[in-house]
Amino acid sequence: MLLLAAAPALAQQQAQYSQYMLNSYLLNPGATGVEDYIDVKASYRTQWAGLEGAPKTYYLTANSSLGKWRSTSKRTLRDRRRPFHAIGGIMYRDVTGPTSRTGFYASYAYNLVLRPDLRAALGATVGLQQFAVDGSQLQFFDPTTVAPSASSRVPDVNVGLWVYSSRFYVGLSGAQLLGNKLNFAYGPNQLESGAPGNVLKRHYFLTGGVRVPLSNDWSFVPSVLVKAVSPAPLSLDLNAKVKYQDLLWAGVSWRAFDSVVAMAGLSYEQFTVGYAYDAGLSELAGYHGGSHEVLVGLRIKKKAQVVCTNRFW
Repeated sequence: MLLLAAAPALAQQQAQYSQYMLNSYLLNPGATGVEDYIDVKASYRTQWAGLEGAPKTYYLTANSSLGKWRSTSKRTLRDRRRPFHAIGGIMYRDVTGPTSRTGFYASYAYNLVLRPDLRAALGATVGLQQFAVDGSQLQFFDPTTVAPSASSRVPDVNVGLWVYSSRFYVGLSGAQLLGNKLNFAYGPNQLESGAPGNVLKRHYFLTGGVRVPLSNDWSFVPSVLVKAVSPAPLSLDLNAKVKYQDLLWAGVSWRAFDSVVAMAGLSYEQFTVGYAYDAGLSELAGYHGGSHEVLVGLRIKKKAQVVCTNRFW
């Protein structure tokens, strides 16, 4: 079971998400503050339900643009073309069997106008990651064997570029760019003696989507996500979502050769809720009951609300 739970680390160290299109800020710091409200989201994901030691992921994010001019009803044309600053924060915990990863990040983005209906933002996220191994959860053939617990804390930096309008978005980001080594301390006389091959691999994400209006109330939003981390092959997600106004949406995703995802969600006033179910396609599918992911969001309005061009995503 431990070997099966550790297998995803060979391909990707970052946690897996299915509803990232509802929270672009999660994968790209350039998307910080692109909504015209304070955006707060939380999520819980349990992967491979029924499989002992399977990954479980929790996160909480919040981000917002700075300044009041974006949400005043008396903006001039000059105001609409001004650049603006944005800040945000992320907390997450990812647990797989006896191993866990916890992170705390703060982000900043600078958002500027390229054309009247086209903006670009460059953002960076700086934080701290802690990797830990709980020795009490390790089981050995020799019952007298006792494994110590260990942990390692390292700084981390992510950067991202986000280009968006009322019709499409494109984002490129990199995570774990420092590529830090994880030095596990196993005892008072063994500091810095951990496995020398443990390093943070650099991850790269390329994403894009387009809105296709079907009527005044309905729209179709196809999107794609490409993930790259050496030495694993490229990972591809193809997504399709149908949305009714700013109220209801449903969609499907295909994660290449791994899973098919069904999603649905509801937005009512300032509240948002989404659910995703992943049905596995790999050889592991016969040993678990799929993956479940729940997302809840709160949109805190800033004074007089102006609808943001990005909201339909």
